[in-house]
Amino acid sequence: MKTPLSITWRLSFLLGGSTLLLWLGAAAIAIVVLKAELTETFDEALYQSALRLLPLAVHDLHELEEDEAPDEYRIPGLEGGDGANFGYLIRDRRGRTRLAAGDLPPESAFPSPVPRGFFEIDGQRALSLPDERKGFSIILVETGDHRQDVLLRAAGALLLPLAALLPLIGFGIWATVRIAMRPVGRLRRQIAERGEKNLADIPGGDHPKELAPIAEEIASLLARLRAALDAERAFSAMSAHELRTPIAGALAQVQQLREELGDLPQDARAQSVEDALKKLAALSEKLLQLARLEAGFARAGTRTDMMPVLKLLLREAGDCALDLKPSADLTLEINPDAFSILVTNLLQNARGHGGPDPAITVTAGPDKRLSIANSGPVVARETLHGLGRKFVRGETSARGTGLGLALVTTIAEQTGGTVELKSPRSGHTDGFEAIVSWTSA
Repeated sequence: MKTPLSITWRLSFLLGGSTLLLWLGAAAIAIVVLKAELTETFDEALYQSALRLLPLAVHDLHELEEDEAPDEYRIPGLEGGDGANFGYLIRDRRGRTRLAAGDLPPESAFPSPVPRGFFEIDGQRALSLPDERKGFSIILVETGDHRQDVLLRAAGALLLPLAALLPLIGFGIWATVRIAMRPVGRLRRQIAERGEKNLADIPGGDHPKELAPIAEEIASLLARLRAALDAERAFSAMSAHELRTPIAGALAQVQQLREELGDLPQDARAQSVEDALKKLAALSEKLLQLARLEAGFARAGTRTDMMPVLKLLLREAGDCALDLKPSADLTLEINPDAFSILVTNLLQNARGHGGPDPAITVTAGPDKRLSIANSGPVVARETLHGLGRKFVRGETSARGTGLGLALVTTIAEQTGGTVELKSPRSGHTDGFEAIVSWTSA
């Protein structure tokens, strides 16, 4: 799937493209205006040249004796265009060319009659100016590309800086947009930090007015979500707590009933009821623990050494071997009750799914690492990936609620740890191992 462009890049592209188009438009307008000004300036220069050349040329013609003057006199040194920017010719009253200078177009290219003022000959600018008093006229024709060269140089002077500055302009636009988009990025990060474990309010007051309504709506949504989750957790905790006493009472009554029944056939049904009540009691206990954990009580504000707690729990269990590594360090930011729930659930899981006589080994270390393994059957890899979620159990006939490993995972996540499940256990071909590791920071 193609990754969409960020708002920063979209704004940068749009602003950069708009700037480029505006600059090109402004340059085009400037070139049109400059062309008009150059045309006016060069036309004025052509007109002034005609005013000065016409009397001089007429004077030269009068100095020639009329019987010696040829029909057309070409000024020596100007034939072939020696770099002059224009050429000219002088005509008499009858339209005959009496004097010519410069590299001019052929006579056939001139219109007949020649219009008075400015006109074009083969794409070249020309000027016709008559002297009514003396009967002569002059036609000046620009023979060079000076006018076009000046216009091209002026256009280059406008466009070349754009080509040189365009990368800097693009970078400046990108940097400006990136700075302007910082409030959006900050709000995005604040929203991304919210989740199941963090429903705190989004800090407000410094958001731009475009983002303030979004932040307020998200804050309102988080408040409603917190209220719903708090109500759900309170209900779960209250329900689990309130169920403990009647379940315990019913269990005691059933056990008393079994004593009274003795070996009667009805004892089997009473035992089924007792088993169901025991399962219900275990489930209510797990739900009460889960409700406490979802309230976030696992993480403590100070570090505490959990090694004495671990040794006490193992001493009470009595069926576990402790392997204490030299570098073991269980000084953690964890509530001792939460640590007890974690260890107890792992021991119950190892004891319940390890077969009739499981060999349970508890390893502390190296560093902040706790491992509990049993010698039970190997768990399939596809089943292993699903364990750790609520109410998910493997293929086993042992009693359980499907919440033990979910509680362990929740406690580890709240205290900065991770849970790794392995089967077979490390160094063996059988068994199951749960490894809880905390970072050293």
